[in-house]
Amino acid sequence: MVGVNALLGFPWLVAATVRSLAHLHALADKDKNGKIESVYETRLTNLFVHSLILCSIFVLPWLKLIPVPVLYGVFLYMGVSSLNSNQFYGRLQMFFMQPSRFPDTPYTKHTDTNTMRLYTGIQLFFFLLLYVVKSIKMIAIAFPVVIAICIPVRLYILPKFMTHNELVLLDGDDDEIKKYIRINQLDEDEDENGV
Repeated sequence: MVGVNALLGFPWLVAATVRSLAHLHALADKDKNGKIESVYETRLTNLFVHSLILCSIFVLPWLKLIPVPVLYGVFLYMGVSSLNSNQFYGRLQMFFMQPSRFPDTPYTKHTDTNTMRLYTGIQLFFFLLLYVVKSIKMIAIAFPVVIAICIPVRLYILPKFMTHNELVLLDGDDDEIKKYIRINQLDEDEDENGV
């Protein structure tokens, strides 16, 4: 698949999520809050990474000498270092914060704290459900089914508990959130001017 995408000029698909996120953050321009503003697209780094992976085949006898706990430590470090850029992890931390200490984000400014916590709780439930299904060998094959169940929950069940605007702020893309904020500010300006 990588070769076909490369020939057609499409981005390469990589199943290694942590490595992909680390690569994305390395090529990104960020603002003072750490939000990604733009990403430099280059395929050379992917070419070098995959070339090194190919070369690792020839050094397998020496790679076997690396203790497995060391490899787990590297993967753990890569995973933990990318957690701070994850919105879900940030909202989980907010369960243990006072609302006055929340970071300055659109969903903390324009969304009720209980609604935000309900949404995060539902995400946490599905995360734990996925982990349980993955861990039990007899039902591990149902992993994709649990992921597929998330779609109707988001489309049909969550709108019964939350407004469209709250859902946009909690899981919308950046353009939708900016549009909501722009419209909301216009409404506030009109209210202040008495229009």
